Amino acid sequence: MDKVTHTERTPPSSDTRRNWLKKTGAILGASICSTRATAEVTTPALVKPSSQQPVRMMYNENPLPASPKVKAAMTAALEEANTYSYFELLADFKKILAEKEGVSPEEIVVGAGSTEILRVTALQLIRNSSSGPGRVIANSPGYESMNTYAENLGAEIVRVPVLDDLSPDLAGLAKEVKKGATFLNLCNPNNPTAVIVPEKTLTPFCREMAQETFVFVDEAYHEFVTDPNYRTMLPLVKEGHQVMVTRTFSKLFALAGLRIGYGIANPKLVAQLEASLTGTVNIVALRAAMAGLADQEFQAASLKNNVQAKEIFLRKLADLGLKAAPSEGNFVFFHTGMPIQEFQQKMLQKGFRVGRPFPPYLDWCRLSMSTPDQMELFCSALEEVVS
Repeated sequence: MDKVTHTERTPPSSDTRRNWLKKTGAILGASICSTRATAEVTTPALVKPSSQQPVRMMYNENPLPASPKVKAAMTAALEEANTYSYFELLADFKKILAEKEGVSPEEIVVGAGSTEILRVTALQLIRNSSSGPGRVIANSPGYESMNTYAENLGAEIVRVPVLDDLSPDLAGLAKEVKKGATFLNLCNPNNPTAVIVPEKTLTPFCREMAQETFVFVDEAYHEFVTDPNYRTMLPLVKEGHQVMVTRTFSKLFALAGLRIGYGIANPKLVAQLEASLTGTVNIVALRAAMAGLADQEFQAASLKNNVQAKEIFLRKLADLGLKAAPSEGNFVFFHTGMPIQEFQQKMLQKGFRVGRPFPPYLDWCRLSMSTPDQMELFCSALEEVVS
């Protein structure tokens, strides 16, 4: 199995980061004070993880519930539920995100999870195409939401299989793009494999592909990466290339059920996307996301939990002689040695729900990391199942 070394990552201590945090706190504080709510947003000790059974390890969710600060902000937001004040709040939220990412608010689109943004981007890029729905080029296996939506709109999806080491076949992707493409769909770190493409490889590749077509890069697991060779593709957006990146509050911030994410692209495309959105992000989700951005303690706890859980699991895989892809997400893609449906059933009997099939890797499992204690229990059950 490939050796994976994890180091605990802490937020940058640069002046830019400090200034962003100050401005975020100022905007968030003013925003909360503007509500009719009386709930106090404090910082009690982080709550314990859920003891829900069976243990959920199939959707790459954060095993830690939302932080006390976020819960307080959500409770306070209920006092605004009778108003349409999310219009003003959304503008404040985009300012915070723009400051964080070093772009303008006009380059930010906010949606009901990054999934909505993936889908509406596929819709808009197909609309903008002069040759109809055309061809979408995608890494496979990869995150399929954008692909299936484009397919429903009439596009041909060209899925380029990963290489033997489970990394994207960039040469194969480029070959297909040059045959003609409406857009190129990438995910880095990739889902379901959790493999990254290093910056020194991905940046020139995306820059070259952006001369041919639009390049979409889903960065849902961006915050979990510890490999120093990784970089976001956001600089290419800032340089004016045909590139877009997306992020989500579902993972690190533990807000999967509230459905809030965002994309960063050129202002013209963002305006088109916003005109095509089917609804609005609700005020509770906006308040929660703003509080989550400011809650550095919870973010650090989530990252630490993930590193510890992954170390426990990777050690067990090594002991059992099971292969795994090098993981830079909050999940691990590993070889079970049996059909995934059989593995799902056996692990469910042990009290754990694990990931779905990802063809053609039908004897592999995408396993979401839980808490260290639950990972120890899972490892014991895994040893019984595969022995």
